[in-house]
Amino acid sequence: MTRLTHVVKRTGAHVPFNKNRITNAIYRAAVAVGGRDKAIAEGLADQVVTLLEEVTPPDHTPTIEEIQDVVEKVLIENGHAKTAKAYILYRDERARQRSRDAERSQRAYENIPWRKMWRVLDWAVDHDVHTVERLNACI
Repeated sequence: MTRLTHVVKRTGAHVPFNKNRITNAIYRAAVAVGGRDKAIAEGLADQVVTLLEEVTPPDHTPTIEEIQDVVEKVLIENGHAKTAKAYILYRDERARQRSRDAERSQRAYENIPWRKMWRVLDWAVDHDVHTVERLNACI
């Protein structure tokens, strides 16, 4: 049984630790370069968990990034350079995608007419207009 119980996602959320996610990530990277042995991926995932338990202080919850760094290290140290390269490239592409999504989200946020909304809500509070009935009475 692993000592790791939770991980910290990029959003800051704490979610239960699941070794199968590591196994699947390694296996998908291996498949991308022609590998097909799920047992090797499981063995490498076991090594990742063992190394994580060694390097993670008892009072620290590892982040997704820390886990991915350990996966890269284990892949390279075990002679799976092609798989490690596929894994690293996938990580990089996902980071770029998250950056583009955040940029797009920020632009959408800037298009919201906050000042106008504030004035309307402020007027509603000043005139005690909190319901349709009150608005009708005011009109």
